Amino acid sequence: MEASDSCDMIGNADFYGIGIRLGLYAQSLTTLLVTLFVQEEEGLNRTLNLLLQLAIFAGTLLLTQKNDIHAFEVVLVFWLLVGALSSLTGDGISAVDSFSGVCRVLFYIALSSYGCWFWFIGLDTMQETSCTQIAFFGGSTLDGWFQTFGKVVAVLGFVVAGGMLAWAGYLSIGNRGGRGRSGRYRRPQTEITLMVLSIVMVILSIVSAEYVIRANHLTGVDDIFAVGQLLAFLVGLFQLLNALVPIFIKGRLWAPRCWLLFGRHLT
Repeated sequence: MEASDSCDMIGNADFYGIGIRLGLYAQSLTTLLVTLFVQEEEGLNRTLNLLLQLAIFAGTLLLTQKNDIHAFEVVLVFWLLVGALSSLTGDGISAVDSFSGVCRVLFYIALSSYGCWFWFIGLDTMQETSCTQIAFFGGSTLDGWFQTFGKVVAVLGFVVAGGMLAWAGYLSIGNRGGRGRSGRYRRPQTEITLMVLSIVMVILSIVSAEYVIRANHLTGVDDIFAVGQLLAFLVGLFQLLNALVPIFIKGRLWAPRCWLLFGRHLT
């Protein structure tokens, strides 16, 4: 809600407070590191990350149903959640090879569906503010090119996530009765293009979310010592530290791996 007649607004700290934001940023970075260097921890990391994402998304749906959310806050949620897509890297695109991976794809189908509704219908039905709502750098507003961009991303996200789920089902049926994987050791492989894309998405998620908060003059969302904020921050921090220990202490950083560029082996 508005704090006064100025452009300053009281933000929803329970929704996107500093502790929650830092926790999500740490989880996004952890997901990237885990898929690159500590693949055996990927399932657990996905699950913890997904739980926080689901909590934020569920809050978004509830506030939307109550018509108690501004359109730029929905965009802020999108920026906060998109960083975790860094799990696309690592040993190829392997998001659908486990139960947690399938749940993750289902989550992005739901998020993309909500995005389609928001950009095509919901945007015009949400609360107005006393000042222009900013959604991206350069003072980009929620109409014009950015709305078109949002529609394209939402539709593509739904198609890609749905396609990944269908592909997982196809592979699952095709592997029935087949032989399991060989127990022979395989060097982990990393597609450089996906790795770069993942890093860019993590950075874009962080800087865009922080920009939207500052550009819309949100207040009351930077107190990390509130109980809920500190807990979310510590969860993300401990996840990150748990990933860094084997990477640097156990030498995973220098472990042999196959580097690929557009599917072609470089090493």
